[in-house]
Amino acid sequence: MLTVALQEAFDRMQDFLAVQAADGLPLELAQVLCLQESVGVDDQTRAVFARCLGEVQPNAPAGAVLLGLLVGLSAAQLQAERT
Repeated sequence: MLTVALQEAFDRMQDFLAVQAADGLPLELAQVLCLQESVGVDDQTRAVFARCLGEVQPNAPAGAVLLGLLVGLSAAQLQAERT
């Protein structure tokens, strides 16, 4: 069920953030890139994301949209693992 996978994806994101920010320091780029890579986002994907987001919603906060994308991709992976 997709709702279960979506909840698990958000849980995964919260766990990641809790561990990475446990020392009170902000996330560093290397940590964010590892998170992105865990769901298949690479340099080419980031370029497509930036171009398409600019075309679809030029004023959208890229970080927030990317977070949604990461959660969605994580949920899709979790759902695929079940089938």
